[in-house]
Amino acid sequence: MLLRYTTVLTLASALLQPPGVLFLLAMLGWLGEVLGWRYWGRTLIILALGILYFFSTAIGARLLLMPLENRYPPLNQPLTGAEHPGAIVVLGGGEVMDSPHSRLETANARTLVRLMAAARLARQTQLPVVPSGGAPRFGVAAEATTMAHILRQDFHVTSPIWPETHSYNTAANAADSRTLLAKHHIQKIYLVTSALHMPRAVAWFRLSHLEVIPVPTDYRLNQVRELKLDSWLPRAIFMEISSEACHEYLGLLWLWLQEQGLDNGK
Repeated sequence: MLLRYTTVLTLASALLQPPGVLFLLAMLGWLGEVLGWRYWGRTLIILALGILYFFSTAIGARLLLMPLENRYPPLNQPLTGAEHPGAIVVLGGGEVMDSPHSRLETANARTLVRLMAAARLARQTQLPVVPSGGAPRFGVAAEATTMAHILRQDFHVTSPIWPETHSYNTAANAADSRTLLAKHHIQKIYLVTSALHMPRAVAWFRLSHLEVIPVPTDYRLNQVRELKLDSWLPRAIFMEISSEACHEYLGLLWLWLQEQGLDNGK
């Protein structure tokens, strides 16, 4: 049941964010042409091409990205005093194969940047670290286990590490981390994840009744760099960034719908 649910969510996400949604628009436009609705068909095709171009430029990617990455400022110094958090939760961002001929997996670049930020914070505070992420597929180690190994062996974290190895998405990251932290009577945490992902992650963790201090990292675009004429040139990297941003907006919409359902159920 869980596998089927995850598959449906993955399929829906692929079709509702670019480039999937743009292919759907183009296919609907082609269908309109076939059925004789030429005006609407050509309008949908032109719309799909226009959105594809815009999302593939630095201008389009930045417009989508900035409201997400600017939601929470970087943490320059850890909090001090009686109100400081009790743990550091760092979310997994995916894995890659250790080598072309190996079945072993290791953290991808995104996860490594998150682990780097968490390790730096752990050295400053000596707080326990909770790497959060389940197995990417059946029969392999949980992502959190790999993250814990990297924290200890490569980033030389000496504080306690409590891997959360069951979660398969951001909502589960929050719920399962809350269960683990409750065993240690911890309710306030530093939350480390990509700046792009932080608004959705904070929302889910707060919905799980945890107090969150955001620690955003892994910024996608250099916002200091001025936009130039070549910012209007389409590139694959900007399409990727736009797709990731749309994924986050869809996730926030899904969270809002969940909250509306909870409110109506009261």
